[in-house]
Amino acid sequence: MLRHTFPVAIIVGIPGVGKTTLIDLSTRMLKEKGYKAVVLNYGDYMLKRLTSIGAVRDRDEIRKLPIRVQVENQSEAAKMMIRRASEELVGSRGVLIVDTHLLIRTPTGYWPGLPLYVAQELKPDTIIVIEASPEEIIARQMRDTARRRVDYRDPKIIEELTRMNRIEALVVASFTGATVNIVENREGEAEKAASEIARILENLIKTHI
Repeated sequence: MLRHTFPVAIIVGIPGVGKTTLIDLSTRMLKEKGYKAVVLNYGDYMLKRLTSIGAVRDRDEIRKLPIRVQVENQSEAAKMMIRRASEELVGSRGVLIVDTHLLIRTPTGYWPGLPLYVAQELKPDTIIVIEASPEEIIARQMRDTARRRVDYRDPKIIEELTRMNRIEALVVASFTGATVNIVENREGEAEKAASEIARILENLIKTHI
């Protein structure tokens, strides 16, 4: 099957870019227009898998695991998400939004968050890459005391990840037939960025019906 019975949008961004805020705002906008959005966080599903086997205690420990352990659990986490979305979106005008990262920093180097075998399970219709300046991202990271993101606070690393995210998005799109959208989340303009995301998602739902 080339596609699921519902559209799938993967929304990605560097930690601290404001992804969660924009997803919350854009899904609220969709709801006001009568659409349903199921938002599932890929990290949450990886955490469910890995905590069940005692491999980690929280999400920030996942990227420190041996790559082999992470790979063994990625596909199953994606399958769990599709099953959940299939149940929640049946008979509705809606979209599955996968909140995740395209690249993850690990002690052994950058690791793809959406390798081919995961992308083939999710079958995305579009990939939305949220971007912001290094200064804005670092400032947001500093305000978020709930997460440990010190290893992402170097402006050079953020610039490198921004470039690599664009490349990775195009690579995933080339294998899955998804479109790619870049959305800027400037400081103080979250509503504007969320409106752009909501427009993309609405068009996705309309063309899928």
